Amino acid sequence: MSILSKITIGAAGLTALGFSAYSVALIPTPLSTGIAPLTTVISPWSVTRSIVCSGDVVGYVGDSAIISSISPTARVVSGGDVPVDLARDSTTNGSVFTNSGDSLHVAATEYNSVNTESIAGYLATECGDPLNDQWLIGGSTTTGRDTIVTISNGSDVEARIDIEIWGSAGKVDAPGSQGIVIPAKSQRSYSVAGFAPDEASPVIRLVSNGAAVWATLQTTVVRGLVPGGLDRIGPVAAPNTSISFPVLLLPSEKSIGKLLVDPSYSDVVAALRFLAPGDTDATITITLDPYAEGEPQVVMASVPAGSTLDLPITELSEGYWAVSVESDQPIVAAARVGFNDASKGITDLAWASAAPAQTGVASVMVPGGSLLGLTNFGASDATVTIESGGGIVENVVVPAHGNLLRPVVKGMLTVTSSSSISNTIFVLTRDGIATLRGLTAPIDASSVVVIHG
Repeated sequence: MSILSKITIGAAGLTALGFSAYSVALIPTPLSTGIAPLTTVISPWSVTRSIVCSGDVVGYVGDSAIISSISPTARVVSGGDVPVDLARDSTTNGSVFTNSGDSLHVAATEYNSVNTESIAGYLATECGDPLNDQWLIGGSTTTGRDTIVTISNGSDVEARIDIEIWGSAGKVDAPGSQGIVIPAKSQRSYSVAGFAPDEASPVIRLVSNGAAVWATLQTTVVRGLVPGGLDRIGPVAAPNTSISFPVLLLPSEKSIGKLLVDPSYSDVVAALRFLAPGDTDATITITLDPYAEGEPQVVMASVPAGSTLDLPITELSEGYWAVSVESDQPIVAAARVGFNDASKGITDLAWASAAPAQTGVASVMVPGGSLLGLTNFGASDATVTIESGGGIVENVVVPAHGNLLRPVVKGMLTVTSSSSISNTIFVLTRDGIATLRGLTAPIDASSVVVIHG
């Protein structure tokens, strides 16, 4: 069989897999044998991509089983068509934005500040591409803490969801967490306390049998009668041995120190949450690298297999830090930081999901008041192109095994690199704090390279 015959069969196979709307370019590449096979670069002519947003800030009070909308989130969108609303009981909540043009530059972010008797704080969360398997790390179901998982199905077929939950004592027996049906074009929200009551450090795995879905965690805090803390947490796709939080703002002792005499404020202390979901304990090395002057701090720890671990980050100076974690076993992780403005009586917190290492174009809408952190796990320097605000372009170099911090302006932000780069955007406002991540498009929305021979 000739090489050209192989290419013809390969293209037919790709058509059967749903890659029919792709152009094909043939590029010779060297082999160690000295024979130059052909590389097929398959590029989409037009791809419909859907970005799902979770929608309103929702509330869940005490032992009530009712979850209701508290306040609608604002959305900033680039490249999306008119959204399709998702049904939730007798109302609508959440939206699906579609795009059939340049799918690499589609992004949406939702954000809001809330100040009610039961919820106060600020959230900003990227909308994302649906997944069949995802992990949500953050929140608590102890007294005064509500954590709500919202599952959005923007497809035309139903999804059947299985939820697994781990806590500090191991895997949680969670009745009612299997076989949850999310109908087409709909959304459901559930209190995590209904599955794992009085759990200080939950980690959730959500598997969809059927349609892919987008899931988020909303966490709120009430101390006595005073609300103070709101965030929404996006998913990570899979456990990994390299975890990155490219930028976190650690508060000053002056701003939060006086709160800590009250144990109910312990969750404003910066911390990292880990889970090693396999059967083997994970040995981790945490590197905390200041963007200001100072030396990196390195901490080693052991994460017991099958149970969650919260590690406080203490005795570090105020300011922006990059945090990276190397593990000898696959882990999932999230980071929490606190915020307090005594002059305005505002207390808030933010959970940062791990930022995936990505090549290509990562996109996110930025609401303003933001700093972009970049982390390069690679052994070589990486050149990265940053475009923000619809026209400001900057080429920067992220050093090998290093980090870089840059201010960005409100609007569309793209981070483009041919090397694997992690990114996080830290949002600091007068109402509180939040984190965002720029995410790349799924593989079926970008070029695919196939080497023949």
